[in-house]
Amino acid sequence: MTEKGMQTDLSAPQELRTIHDFTDVFLVVCPRCSRKADVTSSTEERPPRFSCLHCGLVRQWTSDKKGVLFSQQSGDWPEGQYALGDAADPYFHLPLWLQTPCCGHTLWAFNTQHLQYLRDFVAAKDRHTPPREAKDPLNSLLTSRLPKWMQLARNRQAVLRAIKMLELKLD
Repeated sequence: MTEKGMQTDLSAPQELRTIHDFTDVFLVVCPRCSRKADVTSSTEERPPRFSCLHCGLVRQWTSDKKGVLFSQQSGDWPEGQYALGDAADPYFHLPLWLQTPCCGHTLWAFNTQHLQYLRDFVAAKDRHTPPREAKDPLNSLLTSRLPKWMQLARNRQAVLRAIKMLELKLD
């Protein structure tokens, strides 16, 4: 990515990716100042962490005995069920920064790399499904899990316009 926007090489083949390849950082809406903030996934050294560079709000999660994640200061955070694929981060359940209405649905991306991947996929005129290994689970690739409305050629221009709007939110 450059300072002015995202670069695309449509001649390069699509990498084999799953949604989990894009879950290291989530761009979210800060609950205090409503600006762009980050949620970083857990690592061996630290638990998931929310941080906003605009207002300085920081939250870190820890695990209880049952392995359920909870916020150390959970009073102001949404609670409830979450499924990977909702337009929110899986830890704090904050709305994603990169989301916009499109074709009667919500187009969303976890982060810049996820948005780039979606843009490359939608812009591609030739979408060959790569052969899968027998050990690979069915529908494990992100491209096989994308909603039908996003894959339809008739929606290509509308989806690309929506992606362009999300790219502008990154600046």
